[in-house]
Amino acid sequence: MIPTRKNIQYHQDGEIFCVSNEQSLSGSDRKEFVAYQKTDRQRSDNKGIEVFDDIVFKSNFIKIFQQLIPHLELSGTEKILEMGAGQGWASVILKNKYPNSYVIASDLVPVALKFCKNYEELLNTYIDEKWAFNCRDIPFEDNNLDLIFTMAAFHHFGENNDYSKTIQEMVRVLKPKGKIILLYEPSSPKYLYNLAYKRVNKRRDLDGVDEDVLILSKIQDSANSINCNFRAEFFPEFSYREGFNSTIYYYLLSKLGILSKFLVSTVNIVIEKK
Repeated sequence: MIPTRKNIQYHQDGEIFCVSNEQSLSGSDRKEFVAYQKTDRQRSDNKGIEVFDDIVFKSNFIKIFQQLIPHLELSGTEKILEMGAGQGWASVILKNKYPNSYVIASDLVPVALKFCKNYEELLNTYIDEKWAFNCRDIPFEDNNLDLIFTMAAFHHFGENNDYSKTIQEMVRVLKPKGKIILLYEPSSPKYLYNLAYKRVNKRRDLDGVDEDVLILSKIQDSANSINCNFRAEFFPEFSYREGFNSTIYYYLLSKLGILSKFLVSTVNIVIEKK
C-alpha cells in the first residue's frame, strides 16, 4: 500500500479507501457527486446490461486511450496513479498491459469506483488500490509515485480555471523525475476561451456537470512556478470523435496541424518534476 500522510483520515468502503473532507469540495465537485448518484440509480435499474452499456458509451475513449498508451513511456514496473478515473477502466487496461506495475485508480466520487470491479472481472485483471479523494488534497506522502496520469479528466480539477493547487499536489507526491501526463485534454488560446467555455458547458446542460477548457500558458506558468519541466503536444486526431461536425473539424485540423496552436484543440501535456 502506498504510504499516506500522517494527518490523513480515511475509511474503507469495500475495496475503496475514502477520504472524507467536505470542506474542500467546490461547487463543481458537488455537482459531480449528484451526477454520479443519478447514474448509479440508473445502473441499479438496469442490472445485467450496465457493463455492456458502459463499454459502448465509452468505446471511443477506450480506443483513443489504447492509442495513447505509448505516450506514457512506461517500462512496466512503475508506481502509477490515475486521477479522475471514474469507473477505472483505463487503470484496468494499463494493469493488464503492464502486470508488474503498481496501479492506483482514484476519483472524487466513491460510487464511480465501485463499477471498476466489472472491468476487472472482464479482463481478469485487478488493480492494486482504489481511492476516493479530492484532487487538491492527495492523501499520499511526498515523493512516492513515478507517474500520475489522467484521461480527459484534468479539465475538471480546477477552480475558476486555476489549476495551480492541483498541480502542486500532484507534483508533491511524485518522485524526482516523476511525470504528470494529461491525455486528451481540451485546450484553447486565451482569446477563444470564453467562446470555447460556453460551447462545452452548453453541451453538458443535461447532466449539470461543469466543464472547462485548458489555457496552456496558464498550465505552463503553474508548472514552471514550482520548477517543473512542461511540454504540450497537440492531438488533432479525428478518429473516434463524437458527431459529424467534430470529426470534420479535427480532420481539417489534422491536415493543417499548425493551426492547433491558434484554435481549440485536444492536447497531451507532460509535466516533469526535476
